[in-house]
Amino acid sequence: MGPNIYLYHKALEEHYQDLLREAEKDRLLAQLPRDHWSMSRRVAGKLGVLLLKLGARLKQFEQSLTFLEDHPSGTLHNE
Repeated sequence: MGPNIYLYHKALEEHYQDLLREAEKDRLLAQLPRDHWSMSRRVAGKLGVLLLKLGARLKQFEQSLTFLEDHPSGTLHNE
């Protein structure tokens, strides 16, 4: 039964390593968002904020163009 003890210990070590890998996989999976929709909502929310900021900047740009059209010299004159 001499060589069989070596094989037995080798099998135990491999099983232990399998358990460690499985535990690590479970730990990593637990860190992922549980709901795919939660990630989608987060991305959509950030995109919405970005679009709102872009819209505000475009509105400021449009107002500055309107101001320049109304006052071509860049100075205010009392009319």
